[in-house]
Amino acid sequence: MAKQNQKSASNEIQSMFDPKNYQDFFKTWAKMNERFTSIMVDAGHRSIKITSETANEALSNFRDAAQVQDEPAHYAQAYSTLMQQQIELAGRAMQSFGEESQKTGSAVAELTSEEGNAIAEKATENAERLAEKASSAAKKAA
Repeated sequence: MAKQNQKSASNEIQSMFDPKNYQDFFKTWAKMNERFTSIMVDAGHRSIKITSETANEALSNFRDAAQVQDEPAHYAQAYSTLMQQQIELAGRAMQSFGEESQKTGSAVAELTSEEGNAIAEKATENAERLAEKASSAAKKAA
């Protein structure tokens, strides 16, 4: 009888490491990684768009400032206008990057909270199952 209990306990211990539980855990982790990557890629695309639009406007401003002027004093005005446009452009670009950064940060915080809780729940469920099986195996071995 003791030998049967030991064999049963041995089988119980082997069943503690259920691959499905670990697969579920890793799938949950992979889904979080997929969503995180999507957030980062989207933020990268939007940042590239901001950079591209800013560069295009800056180049256009330089082109306008480089136009031949009728009077020498007009060059000073063109330079002054260029500097004002560039300052305004830099301010708008920084505001856009700041908004993008805030938006991305909020999305990451939300994802981390949601998925972190899901991963913690899966890990807790797996640990509880493991503890139950270990307890059952110990009782059968005794």
